[in-house]
Amino acid sequence: MARRQLKQQQKRPLIVICSEGGMKSSEYYYFRNYRTRDLRIQFSTGNATDPKGMLDDLLKYIQKEDIKSEDNVRIFLVLDTDLLDKKINEIKNLKEKCLENNIEIITSAPTFEIWYLLHYRNSRLKFNNSQDVKKEIRKVNGAYSETMDMYRIIKHHTDEARRNAKSLEEKAISNGEELIKANPHTSIYKILDAISEFNKL
Repeated sequence: MARRQLKQQQKRPLIVICSEGGMKSSEYYYFRNYRTRDLRIQFSTGNATDPKGMLDDLLKYIQKEDIKSEDNVRIFLVLDTDLLDKKINEIKNLKEKCLENNIEIITSAPTFEIWYLLHYRNSRLKFNNSQDVKKEIRKVNGAYSETMDMYRIIKHHTDEARRNAKSLEEKAISNGEELIKANPHTSIYKILDAISEFNKL
């Protein structure tokens, strides 16, 4: 019976996320809420904080956990641009290797917390750094720390955040901007799109 249950569990769709800080990151505290009986969400291990090091850690995790044997799996490398040209160029240099390994790059500028802010409004404010974004969240939310379970606070506005994120991207593209350089932007909604697709299976 235990073996049969394990086999059934392995067939559940899987989302793999690699983010800076791993299981101490804002991304972890947010996306862990999407785990269900029918969907696994795993966070790759590793201590790297630079884009290339994170990808290397993710590739090791994929091999160690035999992720490539999964039928229904999406793998995401979640990166903040920090609005730094050097980091943006490092991220661009990862594209080919990510494509070869079916890894999708998700960027946010300056930081992941833009995703939280978009639950409150369609913000077109320009930010100088990640701390400015966190200050703005404290203004609209009253408090914020990276270990807060923001999901429970903002979950009823997720559809609005998705629309706002897509709107920011469309605006940047229509203005002729290179999306990865757009300030602000976030493609986090693409992970939620994948979660929604898997939940329909």
